[in-house]
Amino acid sequence: MIQTTRNITRNTVRFCLQSSWQHKNSTVKPKTIWNIVKTITNNKNMINTVSTMNVNDKLSSNPLPIANAFNSYFSSVAENLLIRNFSVKNTTNNNDPRTYL
Repeated sequence: MIQTTRNITRNTVRFCLQSSWQHKNSTVKPKTIWNIVKTITNNKNMINTVSTMNVNDKLSSNPLPIANAFNSYFSSVAENLLIRNFSVKNTTNNNDPRTYL
C-alpha cells in the first residue's frame, strides 16, 4: 500500500516536472498562436474610432473631451474596485489571503 502510493506520487511529480520543463522550452510563441486564431476566425485588425460620445449628458465630437472622458473612466476603475473590495472585506479576517481575491 505505501509503495503503491509512493510510486503514484513519484510518477505524478515526475510527469508534472516534465510537463513544466516542456512548457518552458516550447517553441510555440503566443504571437504565432494568435495569428492562427485570426486566420481561422477570419478576423482582421480593426481600428475603432469614436467620432461622437455623450460627455456630461451632452453629445460631443471634440476629441479632447472624449479623450478626457475615457481617461477619467479608466483611471477610476482601479480605485473603484479597491474601494468596493476593501469596504466589503474589511470586516473579514485580514490574515486570510483569500480576502484579497
